[in-house]
Amino acid sequence: KMKKLLLLFFAITVNAQFPQFVEVMEFTSDNSKKWVEMLSDWSDIETEVTGYQTFVMEVMNLNKVYFCRGYETMNELTDNGAKRWGDDGWQNKVWDKWKLKYSQENPFEFVNPNLVMNHVFAYNKDLSYVPKSIDLESELPKMRFRRNIFLDIKKDSEWNDAASQFKAFHENDKKLGNNYISLVYQPMFGGFDNADFLLIVLDESREKYFKSLAKRDSKREGDNNWNDIMKNNVLNWINEEQLIIHY
Repeated sequence: KMKKLLLLFFAITVNAQFPQFVEVMEFTSDNSKKWVEMLSDWSDIETEVTGYQTFVMEVMNLNKVYFCRGYETMNELTDNGAKRWGDDGWQNKVWDKWKLKYSQENPFEFVNPNLVMNHVFAYNKDLSYVPKSIDLESELPKMRFRRNIFLDIKKDSEWNDAASQFKAFHENDKKLGNNYISLVYQPMFGGFDNADFLLIVLDESREKYFKSLAKRDSKREGDNNWNDIMKNNVLNWINEEQLIIHY
């Protein structure tokens, strides 16, 4: 499975560090652990058949699971979708291989998966924070934890205000020596809670993330620039999820 080295929301290759577009299928299940296992097997086979990045994200302490496909262009996304169905489509090829492992008549009987909805997100590199000091090739495969935060622009503010704030955050964290990875994706289709931004912060584990966050916040709280940014905050926190990525 290390051949996939998938990240994020997302997967990594050396040249294309994060997928530019991510197609997400949101599921609930009566047995999310088993459903994660079944989807992970499907993910391995699908990547082998189509050549595109796939990965599974499990929401901690909930019965929610995301199956994700990563692409470099929208053309790749639409082309892969167009080739999915029909007698010669890749869906049947993946299904036939997957059924070799799950050969029972109804493999879904005890997991009862329910497709809630589909989403498509676009990566915004300009609003993301990936310090050059972090060796992505060696560090990303270790980073299995994701904190997904859904943010909305306040009604009296505009998109440019939010973009400026993200950049001010990053410049200030750079000044404070806060090294971590946060990715900003924006919904093109679907999306969560009508949020304008999906902010994804990565770490190796939940424990390590909150320990590192406490250190970062202690530097920020004593910093006048940081406090000025927060005083004029143009973003609303709507919701968040803590996830583990499977690749």
